[in-house]
Amino acid sequence: MPDDSVNPESTPLRYSVKGKRMRFFDAQGVDELVAICMGLAQEMWVIKERQAALESVAAEKGVVLPDDVEGHTFTDEQRAALDAKKQGFIDRIFFTLREEAESLVAEPEEEPPAPSLP
Repeated sequence: MPDDSVNPESTPLRYSVKGKRMRFFDAQGVDELVAICMGLAQEMWVIKERQAALESVAAEKGVVLPDDVEGHTFTDEQRAALDAKKQGFIDRIFFTLREEAESLVAEPEEEPPAPSLP
């Protein structure tokens, strides 16, 4: 009979795993590099899908975007907002390396902070 005292939907997910981390490659850093590449691939797919949706909507409305996009200049406020988002992107991509470095100096009971969500 299942234990109904713990609701998995109300249990928060952990952002890191305690204990021995699984290794797939013998060379130091290769697992982390693969994790970074996978993070980049996820981020890139989101952008590609969003861009495809925007281009589709624009085409349905008869809007020609390529020339407008090439000549666009952001305002200072837009540039500042994009720079902040870029820093979040970089933090998410390199989370694996940061987590690894922090785990080397952290006490066993400490857990590194979770990455901020966009």
